[in-house]
Amino acid sequence: MASSLVLPTTAQLAGHWQLHQQDQVCALDLLDQPNALAGDVACAEQWLGDKPLTWLPTPDGIWLMNAQDSGIIHLNREKGGEYKGHTASIPEVVLQRAP
Repeated sequence: MASSLVLPTTAQLAGHWQLHQQDQVCALDLLDQPNALAGDVACAEQWLGDKPLTWLPTPDGIWLMNAQDSGIIHLNREKGGEYKGHTASIPEVVLQRAP
């Protein structure tokens, strides 16, 4: 199965996104080069417990990484423009491409 998954490019995923946790929303920008995060990173940090500064595409989702390039959360691709993940303290967060 893994061989059928395609790794998206950073250019394909770059743009304006919204991170949802229940009824709260953080606006995030995935920047193409150098895979940096911009927008309301402090909002996302409150939920994730660590400040996401970079990101990496994976064949099945997106990793949000901290300053030490350690993964904070892996968001699994649900459908085009929507990724879901969870942590020990958060049952679900959803990353959606902004309209």
